[in-house]
Amino acid sequence: MTLQHLFFTVLIASFIGFGGLSSLPVLRGQLQSVGLPADSLLLHSLAIGNISPGPNGLYLVVVGYFIAGVKGAGVATVALAIPPFLAIVLDRIRNQLLPQARFRAVMTSLSLAVIAVLVPSSVALARNAGTDMLGIAMVVVGIILLLCKIPPLVGIGIALLVGLLIK
Repeated sequence: MTLQHLFFTVLIASFIGFGGLSSLPVLRGQLQSVGLPADSLLLHSLAIGNISPGPNGLYLVVVGYFIAGVKGAGVATVALAIPPFLAIVLDRIRNQLLPQARFRAVMTSLSLAVIAVLVPSSVALARNAGTDMLGIAMVVVGIILLLCKIPPLVGIGIALLVGLLIK
């Protein structure tokens, strides 16, 4: 994957993503289309991105690093920074359109579409992570923590403790 392709991949993923991991399906598809091991790459990037301080989207910078080293991380950082600046302008437009029922319906539809795209990618990542009994147990515990709305930091702490106890 060239640096230019990496830039546009991260840019598109961060444009489409509405926070958190919603950019994951787009990124996964792009990585698979160029023959990279998307699930493995994303699992490692998500792990590093989640233990790093900062926003959830930091895993995109880690993906850039894994693909092209420091240059890749820099390119991904620049691509990741562009949409928030545009969001300021779009927020002003959104505030003017919010009273319109049609606009609210479009926003609801977009939210549902993001969820519909995110579910299959999440299932594929969980399948890839659950290759042994420990992986399966961690996926199950992660799902339970997610459904119980436990903060991600608690889940990361549990995973660290289990890792330390096993090693």
